[in-house]
Amino acid sequence: MIPDTPILMQQYRALLEFLPEQHLEYPNIINHFRRQDAGQAGEDSLTYYLDQAQVPSLTCLKRLRLEHNSSFQLDWLILGLGFRVIFEVKSHTGEIYFDAKSRQLTRILDGIKEGFDDPILQVDRQYANLRAYCIAYNIDQLPTYRFVVFVNPNAILRLHDYPEYKRILTSQRVPSILESLAEKHPPIISEEENQQIEHFLVENHRERAISILEKHAILWDDLHKGLPCPTCNKRPMRRERMRWQCAFCGTRSTDAHHKVLYQIALLANNRLTKQLAQDMLQMSSPEATRKLITRAGYIKFGVKKGAYYSHPDILAVTKNRSGHKTRKSGHKSIKSGHKA
Repeated sequence: MIPDTPILMQQYRALLEFLPEQHLEYPNIINHFRRQDAGQAGEDSLTYYLDQAQVPSLTCLKRLRLEHNSSFQLDWLILGLGFRVIFEVKSHTGEIYFDAKSRQLTRILDGIKEGFDDPILQVDRQYANLRAYCIAYNIDQLPTYRFVVFVNPNAILRLHDYPEYKRILTSQRVPSILESLAEKHPPIISEEENQQIEHFLVENHRERAISILEKHAILWDDLHKGLPCPTCNKRPMRRERMRWQCAFCGTRSTDAHHKVLYQIALLANNRLTKQLAQDMLQMSSPEATRKLITRAGYIKFGVKKGAYYSHPDILAVTKNRSGHKTRKSGHKSIKSGHKA
């Protein structure tokens, strides 16, 4: 399963809801969140152009992150029956220059010059990782193309004598590129085999998550406590007779704690303890807190003082399988006759 919103972005969004605006680290958290939000918006914007491609049996995977020896992420992986494509998405605006000698990208925006790594080298490294992954898990090798796509219409590309200029695209060129590749590469594998590959890759998607409070040197005591009202957002709601009651606007709820428990799990690296939940929700009863957690579907690990609870949705996309093979893709490798 690939979540619509990356776990790391969910972590930053949760932190922003708990962290007081006057906290010294708040501006830094805002900047981290905005950068991720802009990157996700850029990746999402390519969906429209992918849908315009008149290519049958095309599968498009967004933000696929795999682990084999090390982790690697593909902004977009396109699975065709006769070819594959990796699209590395860039949301840069301003004038973009590619230096063929230094293999560096330079951006000039509002008179300010900034340097970035060459995205072609980046997407080629992703391809090398993907190829090694496919070999390790017996996934059919097909011709695989790599492109960098600039999705911001305000980007002005200055390619000059850059040797890889054909692999630098704007969003509008994506449909015609895919259609051209489909004409060049007739089907080699079946739709069923392609679906098996898609299922295997999605099943093995692994999200990036961090110990976000530790990374930013934020203490739990720095955060807002108490359950916020889903209507007026004031804290805390009181727990009365198996439901939550807002003293400010009168809102009543039986499940307002679900969202907050999930956010606490994100901030705790999916190791939610009864004591932590009780403190953050400002509940008086440890037993009542435990019941809230278990009835919300959290999975318990450990016993007594070492016990903690994990949200199954977070667990499903972050558990580490690196270092060993858990299963094969379930189909035989088909020789394509091409070098991937």
